[in-house]
Amino acid sequence: MIKNIVILGSGGLAKEVAYLIKKINKKNKKWNILGFIDSNKKNIGKKINEHTIIGNDEWLLGQTQPISIAFGIGSPKLVKSLYKKFIDNENINYPNLIHPNASGDWDNILLGFGNIICENTIFTTSIQVGNLNFFNLACTVGHDSVIMNYNVINPSVNISGGVELGESILLGTGCQILQNISICSDCIIGAGTVITKDIKQKGVYFGVPA
Repeated sequence: MIKNIVILGSGGLAKEVAYLIKKINKKNKKWNILGFIDSNKKNIGKKINEHTIIGNDEWLLGQTQPISIAFGIGSPKLVKSLYKKFIDNENINYPNLIHPNASGDWDNILLGFGNIICENTIFTTSIQVGNLNFFNLACTVGHDSVIMNYNVINPSVNISGGVELGESILLGTGCQILQNISICSDCIIGAGTVITKDIKQKGVYFGVPA
């Protein structure tokens, strides 16, 4: 059964989510992209590649039929706040979108809802993932890792085994987290950073090592 889906956002990451859905549909037609959702009403009708901005947040809140959402937004805090805004509309659902060539021991991986897993990303085994996380291109996630909610993990991030991530963390492109490290919620980790010790206070961290 083909289901309707909208992409929340209209920037570059939203375009990449549309591309991901196109790749999923190429293998097995699952989704009908209705268009993009933009908070600015003035942008309604604007064309982005082959799809259009069809509405704003109020349009989405007013939906009375089942509709799926994919977050195409790179800000963990904004993802969290928008989810809280839409939570009362029971017609809105948040599917997991996984690129056909993303690999993992899926029988031994627990996924919540609304996670986006992009091309060439590798999960190993015994991993727990919460809700509304974005794993961009070519990331790796090691065994026994626990990843909570609303995290944005940018391309080529390496998460070693036994890592624990809190909520609303932004991991910059190419950063690396060594094994058995814990990172608290509300952190930003700079591109190329190497995390060698637990992070217990929210903030911005960068460097080799951080």
